[in-house]
Amino acid sequence: MTREQQSLQVIRALSAIHPQWVFAGLSAACVYGLQHNYSLHDGTVHIASKSGIGGGDEARLNRIYINRIPTRKHNGILLTTPARTLLDCAVFPFPQALPIYDSALRKSLTTIEEVQSLMIQSVCDEVSVTKLLKYADPLSENGGESLMRGQITELSFGIPLLQVQFMNPDNPAMSYRVDFCWKLADGRIIVAEYDGMAKYADISNKNRASLQAKMEYDRRRDRHLREQGVTEIVHVFYEDLLRPINLETKLLKAGVPKIR
Repeated sequence: MTREQQSLQVIRALSAIHPQWVFAGLSAACVYGLQHNYSLHDGTVHIASKSGIGGGDEARLNRIYINRIPTRKHNGILLTTPARTLLDCAVFPFPQALPIYDSALRKSLTTIEEVQSLMIQSVCDEVSVTKLLKYADPLSENGGESLMRGQITELSFGIPLLQVQFMNPDNPAMSYRVDFCWKLADGRIIVAEYDGMAKYADISNKNRASLQAKMEYDRRRDRHLREQGVTEIVHVFYEDLLRPINLETKLLKAGVPKIR
């Protein structure tokens, strides 16, 4: 099982043993199905508590102090509301927290206005929450894209447009949508695509033929984008996000401007 699946198993078991517990923070995000990096899981379970840290608690139980706990039951488990869950997840580094915020908005579990309203009434990291709400965008289609956008922001690059459409000459009914797009004042158009893991590297892959077809599709797609005025196309892999200097180097080489 993945780290997230392991956490969910533990949460379900603890919920059955302690049905009065309200799971919070990353634990609540897991149950809601909010996208996040598995590296955030370290075996800790997070619950909301009006009394704070308990002296007899197990070391991997983290009590998040909340004076008035807003609750919702989801999949039979008692959780903090999505808005409160986002407040508590603001403790993570910005690029890691942004996927949680993006996916909550994408799933329509809460709204920016609801989170802002609750923030004013709660004890939380208002600076971090405000920044996350400023950049959160439901147009990000997956956690990898959100993580990449968070790093783009932290590296001080200009904020890209998301999911910009271009014509597909092979199938006009199915437009191309690019993950990130910068349309610059001098007429240049820079596109960045998040390609996930470097899936083309393993020549022993049993699906080699389908991967070759995917590579050919990507080459044809890139050619069509350039025919429509795109001047630079950057392909970013998950490994680049593990080393932000790689992402920075690729974007600078493509001419993406920094704003500070």
